[in-house]
Amino acid sequence: MTATTTRSRILVLGGTGLIGTQVARAFLEAGSPVTVLARRPPTGVRATWLAGSDLVVGRADDPEVLARALGGAGHVVHALGAPPPARANDDPLAHQVAVLPALIAVLDALAERPGIGLTFLSSGGAVYGSGCPLPAVEDSVCRPVSAYGVAKLTAEHTIGMYVRVHGIPARVLRTANVYGPLQRAGTGQGLVASLLAAALTGSPVPVFGDGSAVRDYVEVSDVARAVVALSAVAGGPAVVNVGSGVGHSVNDVLALVERTTGSTLAVEWGRARPSDVDAIYLDTSRLAGLIDWRPTALADGVAATWDSWPAPGPLDVEQSA
Repeated sequence: MTATTTRSRILVLGGTGLIGTQVARAFLEAGSPVTVLARRPPTGVRATWLAGSDLVVGRADDPEVLARALGGAGHVVHALGAPPPARANDDPLAHQVAVLPALIAVLDALAERPGIGLTFLSSGGAVYGSGCPLPAVEDSVCRPVSAYGVAKLTAEHTIGMYVRVHGIPARVLRTANVYGPLQRAGTGQGLVASLLAAALTGSPVPVFGDGSAVRDYVEVSDVARAVVALSAVAGGPAVVNVGSGVGHSVNDVLALVERTTGSTLAVEWGRARPSDVDAIYLDTSRLAGLIDWRPTALADGVAATWDSWPAPGPLDVEQSA
């Protein structure tokens, strides 16, 4: 395993979403030239953060758009969004269609451009599923309980096939539950964002189950930092967990948000959803062996997110990538 020093152009697919924006911003701050591919231009704070990047507007599964975005790129970060797990089970086929065609278009393009690396952002909860020994290690047997997890796992296997057949240098990052500034609330994905928005507006917040479900929460700038650092590491494991390594129950997060905001949240308790994993948190020892990994503690990350939380408005609505 060796480290490279040349700063090649980075293409971030879905570069105006929650993770993609922070990844592009982190590469820009590291001195790398960046191209962002998204279906719509960034607005508000995102536009400010991405001002130093080149923007290509369009779909990643459009060959002409993708070819234009790939011009001069030495590495691609796949941060395209997908419908959340709770909605995926309603139409599993539609979810596969939402994920795989764009990924295959990217892989086909990279097969024709030897040497361009790929980082694919997968899921560190939905892919492992329920019943996985904890903390989940990268070699754990994956048993997804949602069509979302199945689609992500299928994407991982598809990447593996292209790696073996075409030699594409690729790494899959299984990220924990990502949270942070500008995350949109009310999508069925993103507990921290939903709770902070409820604290800001006083609106009731739906919570599914009895609050005992455990998740690993990782701050979005930590994920971006990991993506940047790992992109400079040649070789090594193909699959890497990116999380805090600590599990927190929903009730823990509720109490933390109330302490941080000084608000008493109006919770609307609902039945647990079959698409939700019972408990998951990630073993990050593999990641720590590759880079200097010191994730933000949840209490610190929630406090920082609350301090930077924007007033509701159209300018900071998360872009659909």
